[in-house]
Amino acid sequence: MSPEEFFMYLTIALIVLVPISARLYRYFTAGRVKRMLREEFAQPKSQDHKGSNESR
Repeated sequence: MSPEEFFMYLTIALIVLVPISARLYRYFTAGRVKRMLREEFAQPKSQDHKGSNESR
């Protein structure tokens, strides 16, 4: 394999692999963020928060 062929294949591989890996990273990160937000905001409010609103 000549250096020209090597760099041609390397360039083609990078053009294909970089966008695919970026999309996969975004997909898995978005799933993790959604799960984290669901866990944080799905829990009922604490009693301390309700009590402070009723005393006003």
